[in-house]
Amino acid sequence: MTILREQMAEERMNEILKKQLWRKLESLPEEKQYEVLDFVHFLTSEYSERPEPRPAAFQQFAESVQRQLRRTRVSANTMKGTMKVLGRADRVLDSFREAGREFLAELEAGSPEPPPKRDDEPPPEKREIIVE
Repeated sequence: MTILREQMAEERMNEILKKQLWRKLESLPEEKQYEVLDFVHFLTSEYSERPEPRPAAFQQFAESVQRQLRRTRVSANTMKGTMKVLGRADRVLDSFREAGREFLAELEAGSPEPPPKRDDEPPPEKREIIVE
């Protein structure tokens, strides 16, 4: 029980630390945020105790675009606009992924069979469609 409490306290501290870091990062101008990112890259390359989780394919693409824009010293406004577009595209892809997951879940669950046809129901009306 004590180990569980320690783990829970550690997770809360990590969450508090994450929120504090996020607040501080958001208060910086964008160019300084990139300096923080560079410093974090340095720290993880020197002191990381475990491998960094691999980002999703589109996230990797967006990060490589971002690195290339920084190398070519594109203006901050151009980079911000480009990353905004990529962020929106990622959200669209996420919605497609979620829809695909839902579709597969429904497919695996199977669809209910249609109700049996009753003999006492009148047939549907026949309509004639005229195209001019």
